[in-house]
Amino acid sequence: MSSFLGKPNLKRGIRNNNPGNLVKTNLPWKGKISHSQNTDSRFEQFTTVEYGLRAMLRDIVNDINKGSDTVTKLINQYAPPFENDTLSYINDVSKGLGVRPNDKIRLIDNQFLLKVARAVIKKENGNDHKYITDSHIKSAVNMLGTFTKSAVKVNVKTDLLSAIIVPLILFFLTVFTISL
Repeated sequence: MSSFLGKPNLKRGIRNNNPGNLVKTNLPWKGKISHSQNTDSRFEQFTTVEYGLRAMLRDIVNDINKGSDTVTKLINQYAPPFENDTLSYINDVSKGLGVRPNDKIRLIDNQFLLKVARAVIKKENGNDHKYITDSHIKSAVNMLGTFTKSAVKVNVKTDLLSAIIVPLILFFLTVFTISL
């Protein structure tokens, strides 16, 4: 696990191990530094960057599950207009994901999580985004475990083979059943 905590020459999100710049809350995030020991007046701090990434991804997945299922809705929730250039944020994240701003988010898998994390980190931290590697993000994704998306359980550790084979089997079972 990696830590950039307190390195003064880095952007705030990186030096807080909170590359998503999550605002302080009472949520008991794993790896969160208690408010009594947190040296930032506004944002959460985490013991490692992986815990900060995990919290960011958990927050994003929760927002999607609550109905923010397009980049426009998601970013309006995650980075509201009263404190961000939300339109620019929406466009940058959409570009990073390779989708249009109002396309429905239908699949949350490792690739989606990696892309959305990378886009948010870049937007929140400018050039310092390069300190966060794909390995950091993948470690955070592996720490997520399982979560629910639209009443369908999705395990983020599912590989591409499983993501293709299971739907194909279900398709052929459905076609076979209907043709009987």
